[in-house]
Amino acid sequence: MRIAFDARPLAGWRTGIGRYVEGILIGLLPRLEREEFALCSPRGLDLSETLQRDPRVRTLVQKGWNGNLWLQVALPRLLQRLKVDLFHGTLFLLPLLSSCCPQVLNVYDLTLYRYPGSMEWKNLCLLRLLLPASLRKAKRIVTLSEFVRQEIGAMWPALAEKVVVIPGAPYLDRRYREKLSGADRERVLRRYGLLHPYILFVGTLEPRKNIGKMLEAYSLLEKMGVTGRQMVLVGPSGWGLGPIRRALKNSPGAASVRWLGYVPDEDLAVLYQEAELFLYLSLYEGFGFPPLEAMAAGTCVVASNRASLAECLGDAAVLVDPLNVEEVAEAIRSLLTHDDFRREVAEKGRIHAGRFSWEKSAEKTAQVYNALAPR
Repeated sequence: MRIAFDARPLAGWRTGIGRYVEGILIGLLPRLEREEFALCSPRGLDLSETLQRDPRVRTLVQKGWNGNLWLQVALPRLLQRLKVDLFHGTLFLLPLLSSCCPQVLNVYDLTLYRYPGSMEWKNLCLLRLLLPASLRKAKRIVTLSEFVRQEIGAMWPALAEKVVVIPGAPYLDRRYREKLSGADRERVLRRYGLLHPYILFVGTLEPRKNIGKMLEAYSLLEKMGVTGRQMVLVGPSGWGLGPIRRALKNSPGAASVRWLGYVPDEDLAVLYQEAELFLYLSLYEGFGFPPLEAMAAGTCVVASNRASLAECLGDAAVLVDPLNVEEVAEAIRSLLTHDDFRREVAEKGRIHAGRFSWEKSAEKTAQVYNALAPR
């Protein structure tokens, strides 16, 4: 087979979707040894060495196009020219005018319906216009959690039989598990001006990540007798940053809050490992890569009990109501003041994260491809 991908998530910084797409691709290479992979994009791609070295992986960049216009106008012609056997849409939408091959579609969440206020209106309108048609066109719809599968089934009952759940895994999980020397770890912390101990959050700063409530809970810790902890935020800025910036500025603990922006993966692994606790109070997630990565790094996790996070994290994290700042603060206090409890939660998390792997995810993806392959 010749399999083409919407490779836009592999352009630039890796957020959750980019991590998923790269993890699946790397996992597929040894499983589909005779297949060719065409990575299509209107922007230049930033590929890992594994993908760059494999002669079966071909990049096709058509610069000068707006991303969504490219998907609907330029890409169908490209797929026809390449004579692909299967197309994998990795970013919610499919090229609706293409009819040359079966198509698989990733749907990571339904934020556009559940939390429309957390999206830019132009993207919201476009997705609401084109997503239903893309879902109908897809031969298989891939989600990362049973939670999202059920949401799709509730909104579009006729499509339920097409939905397949294929979870992700900690991105480059070996890196999180392998610790650098003490000197190298200290060098990374000095680079960002961090002091032990600290509480860590990783994710794009956008409204549904619930940053304001997280800062409120953090500010309560001093009143509870928990002092001397920095709050470290890692991740790029997303849409709707204004209120988040104000929350960062006006937080009672603002002097001890550090926002590092985007951090390279080699440094991020150290920040996960060296954190005393990982805090993730998102209001809505289709999976939850950052808390799973923190678990793989051996760090205990306090996370929201909303959406798919309970499914993803199981009983290996302390789950809380993300809108109840007193409950959140008490969970943090309990972990930080009871070393045995904190180590117990961290160990449960490490074992739980080990149950997820890109090998398993790629195997399930390959099964989807083979079921649709031309006979």
